[in-house]
Amino acid sequence: MANNAFLTANSYLGMVIETTEGTLPTSGTAYWLPVTSPQITPNQMFLRDEALRGSPTTVYDQVQGVRHDEFEFKSYLFADTFPVLVRSILGGSDTKTGSGPYTHAIKVLNNAATGSQPPTYSILDFDGANYFTVSGAQADSLGITFGADAAAEATIKYLGNPYVSYTSAPTVFATQSLSTEHLIPAWNTVVTIGGTTYSNVSTGEITINRKTQAIFTLGTQAPYNLFAGPIEVTGKFTFVINSTSDVFSTGSGAYGLTRSPEAIVVTLTDPNDQTSSTNHSVSFTMSAAQIMNIKRTRGKEYTELEVEFTANANATDATTGYSPIQATIINGVSASY
Repeated sequence: MANNAFLTANSYLGMVIETTEGTLPTSGTAYWLPVTSPQITPNQMFLRDEALRGSPTTVYDQVQGVRHDEFEFKSYLFADTFPVLVRSILGGSDTKTGSGPYTHAIKVLNNAATGSQPPTYSILDFDGANYFTVSGAQADSLGITFGADAAAEATIKYLGNPYVSYTSAPTVFATQSLSTEHLIPAWNTVVTIGGTTYSNVSTGEITINRKTQAIFTLGTQAPYNLFAGPIEVTGKFTFVINSTSDVFSTGSGAYGLTRSPEAIVVTLTDPNDQTSSTNHSVSFTMSAAQIMNIKRTRGKEYTELEVEFTANANATDATTGYSPIQATIINGVSASY
């Protein structure tokens, strides 16, 4: 083998929705996502033979058990590719409106007949040396972070079938195309709580959890099913204290010490998009969020306040039944995701 190394900068990653769960599509629209820190991890269980054999030792053998793989990566909030991540975890179809720019509204899938399962994806990964595909990928968690001095960023984790590696690109890799959007600088973010806009938010995060798990049955080492559980949405904000009133603790704004579900809307807008009069954006609406765990901190030269929240399920954010969150993305993509 030649003494060689491969360039990380040559790597790229794509996702394509599966028509048959767990099967790599040979056609269809593959979305190519600009990502940072992609990581594929084979989760191979080993069964330990610890049967007693008259010697002062513990492990005599290890045999392969079941296996599922995990894939994690980070991405900035590019308005043309971020809807793929949102739909993969919320599961609902993309309701597209407009004639350019286009508004893509994605809510939680609620369909008991299908177990309310989001669509599965095949992950297409080239690491600079080899090609990998992970079929049956089901989103486990999606976290969005934003701070005044940073880019808005998403971190997502998928559970999938054991990966397949290739020395040359499978057919679906031939559809590669690049994102045409700018990343969104988090300073251009608007946070409203109970209809009031707060201009003193310095950082924030939203976490969507599905608690996805691999289900195994007899006869195969790979998962029988990758099962997405019910959604839980939590988050937090950091505020700069800009008033002598006890914000979030007393008076009409005592959201954090009383039962007071309020609508929280976070809208992140790309100020650099010049393709239309309406800038491209990513927005999350949680129509019944309970604020809690208020902390006034003095670790800096100025006083700050930290709050956490949990989004309650409600009918407003749902297509049918209840949901804690909905997402709206405005971009230049005319096709539904």
